[in-house]
Amino acid sequence: MTQLQDSILQLVNTALENSTGTFSHTGDYKINGTLTVDTINVKNLITEPTGTSEVGNWNSILENDLAGKGFTWSWGQGSTQLAYRSGGRLWTNGIIDIAATSSYSIDNIPVLTASSLGGAVVNSNLTSVGTLRSLSVSGNASFAEFLFVNSMSNRIGVGTEEPNLSLSIVDNSVELGMGSPQIGLGSIGTFSSHDLAITTDNIPRITIKNTGAVNIGDPVNGGGSLNVYGTLFATNIQTDNRIDRTQPLTFNATADTSVYGLGLVWSGTGSPKQLIMLAQPDRIWTTESFDIGANQSYYINGNVAINSMGLGPSIINSNLQKVGVLSSLEVSGTTTLGATTATSITLANTDSVLAITNTGLTANNKNLLQFNASQTTIGDVAIQTHPVKVFGPLSININNPDPKVQFSVNGDVNIGGKKFTNGTTAPTTGTFQTGDICWNTNPQATSYVGWVCTASGTPGIWSAFGAISS
Repeated sequence: MTQLQDSILQLVNTALENSTGTFSHTGDYKINGTLTVDTINVKNLITEPTGTSEVGNWNSILENDLAGKGFTWSWGQGSTQLAYRSGGRLWTNGIIDIAATSSYSIDNIPVLTASSLGGAVVNSNLTSVGTLRSLSVSGNASFAEFLFVNSMSNRIGVGTEEPNLSLSIVDNSVELGMGSPQIGLGSIGTFSSHDLAITTDNIPRITIKNTGAVNIGDPVNGGGSLNVYGTLFATNIQTDNRIDRTQPLTFNATADTSVYGLGLVWSGTGSPKQLIMLAQPDRIWTTESFDIGANQSYYINGNVAINSMGLGPSIINSNLQKVGVLSSLEVSGTTTLGATTATSITLANTDSVLAITNTGLTANNKNLLQFNASQTTIGDVAIQTHPVKVFGPLSININNPDPKVQFSVNGDVNIGGKKFTNGTTAPTTGTFQTGDICWNTNPQATSYVGWVCTASGTPGIWSAFGAISS
């Protein structure tokens, strides 16, 4: 019986191999061998792998012959494919959708879930991210190709990838930096060879030139004003007429007079300009403004209080309500910040308004301190009766002034357009004007207190005055 079945099966196989057209068969059909066909249309395909292979195989000698082989799901006018492409790639034109609790893995390591990247994913070329709750960077960082953080030099550059200080801002080819170039020294200014301006209302109020000169005020808008509340020290004071002195100018009290109201008075043009001593409390008072030289500072009790770069380190309290653009900020207590960029600083109460601009200081729209490229002015030109007060002894060109003397000058002076000098005799050289005085530095009995120029010239004609009794 078995032999008959094999013969019948052989005849059927032979017929199938040589047949053409459509072949219909109902029931199971078993083929032991290879079935070679052009197209197979089935409703269900069930494979029963044997041996060690558990997936269907597409076999080819050449990889290019496998291109496009895979699975196709077709319906109506559409289809979805999962096919092989050269280079060991699987390609699909559909969407691979996995369950919310599942993940995509590489070598059994999750790399992507519904809510996050896998912990092993450390590199990317992302160009956009959502709102970060925190950010930690262990190496260099770049933001918008404008802000650069260099972790090797611990420097931050704005507009530059190579900052020269801890914080560098490059704009219009000018590098503005802040840092500490050496131990015990902090630095704020231009690293490049450019001027540095402190501005308010977009007008330079203090300008530090690249030559070292410091200008207070603006040459176009003016506005330079400087108030000094303390002692003014200067190596040199230069006026229209230079006076050299070897002894300080001293104002002495007598039995009938005091030193109050004594000092310097300039007259002849408008209201008199005064620098005098006042009482209650004892103080130096002036109708004009004070201006100090470049790279100089105002001191209080031997400590720098203010200079052209800023307040001294001993100044720790203020009632500032507005500041300019800060390069750094350190706060040890509660702090509330609003806008941090300003072109001016204005301090106001119900009675007065103090404004700090890039050309100087103003109070109630009156100039206190103005500076420009050529000069610094203290006070308001339009209000020359406004007093400028200096509280404490005032000395000029004296390193160690006598603290009991309220005003000291180491050199000649000019008061009211008249020159005051000194010597053992009347001047024999130099140019002098009528009314100039030379004080006798070696007064003797029967000699004179000094000499007065009675005719202008070089050196002019001098006459003795103030006979000293024997």
